Amino acid sequence: MYNYNHLYYFYMTVKAGGVTIAAQHLSISQPSLSGQLKVLEEFLQLKLFKKVGRKNELTREGAVIYGYCRQMFELSEEMHESFSEEIPHASRKIYIGVSNEIAHSFVVEVISHFLNKYNPKLRPKVIMISGTHDKLEEQLRFREIDVFVSQLSVKSMDLENLKKVEVPVNLVCTVNKKLSSQKRYLSISNALSLIEEMGINRWVFPSTGSKLRSEINDFFEANALKGEIVFESDVIESITRSVVDQVGISFLPLIYVPKELDNKSLYSFGPKKGYWKHRIWIACHKRSRDDLILGSLADSLVRTCSFNFSP
Repeated sequence: MYNYNHLYYFYMTVKAGGVTIAAQHLSISQPSLSGQLKVLEEFLQLKLFKKVGRKNELTREGAVIYGYCRQMFELSEEMHESFSEEIPHASRKIYIGVSNEIAHSFVVEVISHFLNKYNPKLRPKVIMISGTHDKLEEQLRFREIDVFVSQLSVKSMDLENLKKVEVPVNLVCTVNKKLSSQKRYLSISNALSLIEEMGINRWVFPSTGSKLRSEINDFFEANALKGEIVFESDVIESITRSVVDQVGISFLPLIYVPKELDNKSLYSFGPKKGYWKHRIWIACHKRSRDDLILGSLADSLVRTCSFNFSP
């Protein structure tokens, strides 16, 4: 008789792409998981993995065994999904992952738009979880979250990008006087000249390594821009706060600061279409791509962005 746990450990190891990640998800030690896989190989009298360079790949026999395991465990997942889809909206729990590089306040606005589609008594319960793109993509592959919002698209064959939005990025700053709209739709050189006249020439930036920082660096290089960086952060909301508090100026996607632009605590400079476009994706597991509730959430992302495009 096959040991169900051994087969599941094998299935999870292949799905995770390695023992290290699988062990973390199974909450067991890596040596323990390796030992369990060894026991399975001894029971089957087959080698399931072979060393190719630095990686372990499935042997021909291992691929056959994985095929059976996949059918078995994915059938179990299908059974769970079939019941979940029949659950009333009010009983559904939607786990939304949000990349650390995305403004969480923006995602809260998306969630609010999504929930307002439903009668208060019928609204799904939403749980928002933050993390790195790689960590969230891993959690999505293991169905620990339902969707996630990121500055990067997903690449795994198990996952699908539901929607992509391209949002304008402009220069934002605080000024001491009200400006006409004509003075705000400026080229970068004219915008910086105007801001420098007001005595503002320091910069606040997202942290090195982030996608937005990379885009800003490219724009600086392309336009031969210079300036002193006085504050950096990996939290987008802190960048916004520092600009409002006149620590410096920055480039931000306009969807991250709609309220600040409306109440004139911030002004944006640049063309209506932005100096460039920043992309945001919402992704789900391929097996959930036809889930109507997740589709509605993805539509709310698009609608929220469309409402906030105007500088």
